[in-house]
Amino acid sequence: MDISIIGASGTIGRQIAISLVQEHIIPSSARLQLVGRKGGSSERILPALASDLADAYAEIMPDIDVVFEPTEVKADIIIVAAGKTISPVPAHLLDRFPDRLELAKTNFPILNTYATALESVASGEEIILVVTNPVELGVHIFSQHHPRERVIGMGAFLDTLRFRREIATELGIRRQNVRGLVLGEHGISMVPCWSTVGAYGFNSAEGRAVLQALRPVDVPNRQAVLQEVMEIFAQEGIAAAYRKAASYSADLRTFIKPFITHYSGIKTPIGVAKIITRLVETIVMGNQVMAAAQICLHGEFLGIEGVTGVPVMLSNAGVVRIEPIELLSQEAGEVYAAAMKFNNYLLKLADNFAVTNNKDFLVTK
Repeated sequence: MDISIIGASGTIGRQIAISLVQEHIIPSSARLQLVGRKGGSSERILPALASDLADAYAEIMPDIDVVFEPTEVKADIIIVAAGKTISPVPAHLLDRFPDRLELAKTNFPILNTYATALESVASGEEIILVVTNPVELGVHIFSQHHPRERVIGMGAFLDTLRFRREIATELGIRRQNVRGLVLGEHGISMVPCWSTVGAYGFNSAEGRAVLQALRPVDVPNRQAVLQEVMEIFAQEGIAAAYRKAASYSADLRTFIKPFITHYSGIKTPIGVAKIITRLVETIVMGNQVMAAAQICLHGEFLGIEGVTGVPVMLSNAGVVRIEPIELLSQEAGEVYAAAMKFNNYLLKLADNFAVTNNKDFLVTK
């Protein structure tokens, strides 16, 4: 199964490439395609990356192809990691929550270029995994040009595993033994669904009480909490910021800690790449996995028309089905609100790119 990484020269894309080769996810008989931008720094970086990978993993290396034209992208699994990310500015300059709309305006042309170009060369059988932020925008744009059941946003998948890790830490068990989903937006409007949380060995009344005790009674404003932690970061350093984050509940830590890591300057390439690699391995092996992911909905979950994170069953066919789970009314309302928030982003983007009268901009396949 051939795999293509759009944006392979970036911090995240490069780490995904390393992880896929290092863990022998791609057989030596298959092809790994590294995709960069013609005229950019990737013209220098990607050939060097291919050579460095060969030095390290010659015994297990797949065939590596380096391309710089969107129309040359061809693979069974296409990982979209191109585009800008939130700048890792010094913590003392973070005086407001990062503006997802501004990030969307920056990455819209990049995402649209690749989605449009791929439509002319794609078979329709490709699985497209969107890593670029805002993830919801990438899913929306690619779903305009490709079958929506084959376009999967990785934000909720990543947030879910982070949430499970935080719960596992509280319980002193392995993450694999924890259930629980994060739905909604990959951002401030993420919805950690405590109603879905469970853990191996905690099914007794006493165990359920332990799980219930992890859930906060009052949830503070996330933006205010993030600002507080970043001020500590600026004044006392990163270790103090992580200590402050540790004082919050698992759901807030899920949201806050990646920001601390990102603003340290290292960003979050290792965790993201590992999680992407795990999903790709499942797809390559032909297995199924129940997960959370951003997908394009036409009313199948909570009546939502739009893109948001929902529970899905994934396989090498893409989204096999949307899992019918019962959420608390508050959780369901927050997931719905996250989808409507993104729809408002789309209207603003349409105005920004002068496509207000183009109804197709707001419609997906």
